[in-house]
Amino acid sequence: MSMDFIHTQNDQCNNKIDYFSHIREISDIFDQAGGINDLFWEFAEPHLNFLCDLLHIKKIAAVLLAVLVTMYDGYGKRITQIARSLNLELIEILQLMDEFEILEEMELIQINRGDTDPFSGDILTINLPFRTVEALRKGTCHDMLNNKNLSIDKFFIQVERLCEDRVQKRVSYKNTIRKMKNLLQDNDHLYFVKKILGLDLSDDDTLVLLRFFHYLINVDEPDFTLHHFEVLYEHSSEFAAIRRQLKNGSYELVTRGLIENNYGDGFCDTESFRLTDTVKEEFLIEMDNSLQKMPVKGLKQAGSITAKNLFYPEKTQRAINELISLLQPVHFSGVQKRLSENGMRTGFACLFLGSPGTGKTETAYQIARISGRDIMQIDIANTKSKWFGDSEKQIKTLFDKYRSCVKNGEITPILLFNEADAVFGKRRHLGDNYSGPAQTENAIQNIILQEIENLNGILIATTNLSNNMDAAFERRFLYKIEFEKPEALTRKAIWLSLIPGLTDGDALTLSKRFDFSGGQIENIARKFSIHQVLSGEPPALEDIMRFCTEETFYKEGSKQIGFAAS
Repeated sequence: MSMDFIHTQNDQCNNKIDYFSHIREISDIFDQAGGINDLFWEFAEPHLNFLCDLLHIKKIAAVLLAVLVTMYDGYGKRITQIARSLNLELIEILQLMDEFEILEEMELIQINRGDTDPFSGDILTINLPFRTVEALRKGTCHDMLNNKNLSIDKFFIQVERLCEDRVQKRVSYKNTIRKMKNLLQDNDHLYFVKKILGLDLSDDDTLVLLRFFHYLINVDEPDFTLHHFEVLYEHSSEFAAIRRQLKNGSYELVTRGLIENNYGDGFCDTESFRLTDTVKEEFLIEMDNSLQKMPVKGLKQAGSITAKNLFYPEKTQRAINELISLLQPVHFSGVQKRLSENGMRTGFACLFLGSPGTGKTETAYQIARISGRDIMQIDIANTKSKWFGDSEKQIKTLFDKYRSCVKNGEITPILLFNEADAVFGKRRHLGDNYSGPAQTENAIQNIILQEIENLNGILIATTNLSNNMDAAFERRFLYKIEFEKPEALTRKAIWLSLIPGLTDGDALTLSKRFDFSGGQIENIARKFSIHQVLSGEPPALEDIMRFCTEETFYKEGSKQIGFAAS
């Protein structure tokens, strides 16, 4: 088959490079020639040249790649199987390991070393990753190998692959270091890479530092335990000296201020580390624009919040209107500037207090929508962990994430602490429970108090507490808005807004008979819609009354239980 014909084929297929045709030809010629001999080299040369020119590999490496493709079934192949396919002795195929390692360095194959079979001992297997098969099929294999002049986003994708291939033992430590050095040298146009190279660290420490950045950027996890370090090395013994240095603080990344210990309840955690704030600010300048475009987990966009009509008593409505006015971008930046000039704190902490179902959470979302601010909701219950010190770390991480959103966003987002009763109560006396839950709860409270004190954004907290709030929290909230259960006329307006077709008289009857919160009325409205879909007609007033009694577990003439109407 002539090269002219191949190029014609490529042009007709929208310039898609047909790797598989050449690989199939190589395989057919191998079978006809009876192995790798002079006849094979003579007839396979144009197809081998095709692969060599595009992938920048030697002819023997092209043969090995072609053989692995023809053998592909999704599983790794033992070195003995590959030797039989090539009609070679095992010692001959072992002499080609340098070529296999070059293909591994290029991420075209994976060499699995040291997998142990209890019956046959150590097994050396070679695997063709699915991503290589897909790249060959799509004609993009040569692009996959180009790691030069990457954007900062694509660079960190390669860092992720580099680190995870090593952690999963898909690539040897030696090849991981070689690939890391090539990746850095090929992308020294990036400010981040220049900063890394300028540190003049050892290869080992550079790999560790890159993995810190990978976890921060790609996994959104800033904390590193000793296990995260150890898995990079071939054997635990190689990590023993580093473990001691990390424990006593003499590890170079620590002494040079690149990483630091985490802290729990004011105590240094010698088994947990993170990048220092200084390093993150200095090294990730290029990421600022990219991070703004990346969706942040847990951050709800203002434009995605559905508009809802909410009804409040007059006093509550006035307070909410004032808060909405303050949070309008046109006012907020000016207020912050004035406070800063006067040496005052520029953060705004707001407390929404009231019974369940009175609209506290929904109000926070509507304020976010109206003021054009994204909102990050945190449920304290989800941060509780059985592991000592882990809850405090999670709280710190959430505030770190919020600070990053404030820094990278054009408009300051809202941090919503929903149902925060668990942390707003009076702090517990430790007594004999110093190592128990009381210590954890007090530590979390201390962290949140300090974060509110240093806040440079907008925090809204909702709580059902009224008389048991710790005074230290109460002092830190600039705006305190009480959400009372709606009065009869307000309840009537809610009924009319949620159930279409309801008459004024029926709405007034329902509002007087049932002392419901807005959330309870919304539950009735949902049942109304379900009944209408199932029966094909709107429920009568008697049906709505039944829904109401079910909502309160109330029956005429019987003892009231549960959420009885007052």
